[in-house]
Amino acid sequence: MSQNSNVLIIQTAFLGDVVLITSLLEKIRHESPQTKVQLLVRAGLEPVFEAYPHDVLTKVWGYDKSKKLKSWLALRKQLSKENFDQVFVVQRFFGMGLLAVSIGAKKVIGFRENPVSFLFQESVTHRFGNGVHEVERNIDLVDKWLGKQFYAPFLSPTPYLPINLAPKNYICISPGSVWETKRLPLQTWIDFIHGLPEDQAVVLMGAPNELELSAKIAAACPKHLIHNLTGQLGLLEAIRVYQQATVAFVNDSGPMHICSAVNTPTVAVFCSTTPEFGFGPLATWNRVIESNENLACKPCGSHGKKLCPLGHYACGHGIRVNQLQEAYQAFLSARSE
Repeated sequence: MSQNSNVLIIQTAFLGDVVLITSLLEKIRHESPQTKVQLLVRAGLEPVFEAYPHDVLTKVWGYDKSKKLKSWLALRKQLSKENFDQVFVVQRFFGMGLLAVSIGAKKVIGFRENPVSFLFQESVTHRFGNGVHEVERNIDLVDKWLGKQFYAPFLSPTPYLPINLAPKNYICISPGSVWETKRLPLQTWIDFIHGLPEDQAVVLMGAPNELELSAKIAAACPKHLIHNLTGQLGLLEAIRVYQQATVAFVNDSGPMHICSAVNTPTVAVFCSTTPEFGFGPLATWNRVIESNENLACKPCGSHGKKLCPLGHYACGHGIRVNQLQEAYQAFLSARSE
C-alpha cells in the first residue's frame, strides 16, 4: 500500500465508539504521515472531530440513521467518487459492510464477524472479551499495513470554557447513560457530593434527556458549589469542559471515552457491564469502580439494558459511596505527589 493513500474509516455507532477511532487516526498519522483519512460516523457526531487538530483527517461524513435507506444510497453515490485505496469497517453490521464493498474501493478490511465479510479483501477476528480493549481490536484492522503499535485515542480542543469556570479547579460528574443498567443509582451520587468539601466545584454533565436526573442531584446538594450544564452544551463545548476538569466521575458511557481522549483523570463506574469487554478508561490516571459482591448475573449482556432483568439491580446498588470517596482521595494524593 502506497504511503500516499486515501483511506476511509467507517464507525457509525455511539459517541464512545466514535471517540475511540481517534486511536486509528493517531496510528496512521504517526506511521503513515502521507496518508489522508476520511471518516463516516453517525450523523450528529461530526463535531467530535472539530477537537481533532491534525490534518491527517480531511473530511467527516454523517450517516443519518433516521433516514437509513435514503442516507445509505446518498453516501454510496458520494463515496464512490472518492476513489479510496482502503476502507476499514470498524463495525460488524450488514449495512455498513455492504456500503464499504459498494463504493469501488481498491481494498476493504473489516471484521470476520460482519455478515458481508466474505466480500472483503481482508478480514480479521473480532477479539471480544478477556480484557482486550476496543482500541486494540480496532488496531487489528490495520495490523498487516502498520503493525500492532498501540496509540491512545486523542482529542485536543482549543482550551476555551463556555462558562465562567476556573480551569483545572472543578470535577465533572456524568450521572447518565443511554442504558439504565449502566447508571449508578441517583442517591449514591448525592451521598458522594455530600461528602465532598463544600467549596469543591462540581460540574454536572449530560445529554438533554438527562436534565431531570441532574436537576435532582443539584436540588439535593444546595450547600455545594454545583454547576449543572446538563443539556446546555454542544459536543465540542462538552469536550472542552471535560478536558479542563481536574478529575471526572463517569459511568461506562461516552463521557468516559472523551476523558480518555483528552487524558483527564477518570473514575469509571461499571454497574451491569465489565471492563473485560474492552471499554475501560485509558487516561493516564484512572480508577475502575464496581460492586464488591460476586454476582452470578453480572454481566447480564454485552451492552447495558433498559431495566435489570432480575429486578434487583444489585450491580448498581452494591457500589458504595465510600468507593467513590476513596477514589477522590486517591486522586488528590496522586496530584500532590
